[in-house]
Amino acid sequence: MAYLQKKELTVLIVTYQDHRVFLRETLTKLQKHAEFVENVIIVQNGAEYNIHNFVESLSIPELTFITITNSENQGSAGGFGIGIEKYQAIGAPKLLILDDDNYIPNETFDFLKNLDDKKVRAVYGEKIAISLYRPQHDMDVTRFQREQDVNEHFFENTVHKFSVMHKLHSSKNYTQRPIREICETYIAPYSGIILEKQDIVNLEPIQRLYYVYGDDTRFTIMMSRAGIRILKFKQAVSVDLEQSWYQNNTKQNGQEKSDVQLMLETDNVNKLWRPYYQIRNGVYTGKQLFKKNNSIFYLNLLIYCVMPFFVYMPKTKAGLRNYRFFLSAVFCGLFGKMGEINQKMFEV
Repeated sequence: MAYLQKKELTVLIVTYQDHRVFLRETLTKLQKHAEFVENVIIVQNGAEYNIHNFVESLSIPELTFITITNSENQGSAGGFGIGIEKYQAIGAPKLLILDDDNYIPNETFDFLKNLDDKKVRAVYGEKIAISLYRPQHDMDVTRFQREQDVNEHFFENTVHKFSVMHKLHSSKNYTQRPIREICETYIAPYSGIILEKQDIVNLEPIQRLYYVYGDDTRFTIMMSRAGIRILKFKQAVSVDLEQSWYQNNTKQNGQEKSDVQLMLETDNVNKLWRPYYQIRNGVYTGKQLFKKNNSIFYLNLLIYCVMPFFVYMPKTKAGLRNYRFFLSAVFCGLFGKMGEINQKMFEV
């Protein structure tokens, strides 16, 4: 039996600001594969225009649209949170989540409709999800060259992905792939994930307190802990219509900077809020979900806080200002001071 059957998908898209140009292209391309789509849920995060009227103007009778408008931007946590709740009430057996600026090419639909579902589940079990490969977005250039993937042990006692224990390269942090060509990931972004309704019934809801960044990390951690195997296939891709802010900030040699480095090196105070959320939420997730040993966790925290001062921080007034915001983000995450931040805090 094929993995993807007719009318088996609900597609969830969360859109922000005025992204009608991208949203039109995403939906137009989806129209070509309407045979697989039961309905499309679009959540508008902040009412910049009338989303219902816009969808009607596209004249795509092959697709059934359900629109939800958040009058204020509730962040990714609020947008995807309400969208997933709606899906659980009225959705098809499978949910495909997309950003408003990426789409699924024809080749991916061809791959999914020809993928042998029974053979995949015979290897990975009944609970599987697929995280579409995003070549333009994925920072892991060796993803399909390895024979192992990191498992939950890799994340133990980490502080926003950092642990001094990673230097030991312990074998317990890695799991041998049953099939070399199929990557298994413990954590995945919302965009491009295909999951099954029956598998997420008992998962905790999206945590709105994250507001933006990291809520997908927590959600997919909970999926993995519930026994759902998240798989990536090189042939199953999604295409980004624009680069993210993160991709636009690269080193001269093409290597992408960490959010800590981006935060400490910028001269523009208006660019601090994104890494602030990422760092705060990452520290919060680490303490809440991955802290197993107090000594190791707080050693990692100390190094995580001190090392950037010497390695990344420019020894300037702006550098010191940014370092204070970095520490603020760390300690807000550590002590659970979450939710939407007041961006006036950066007006210094």
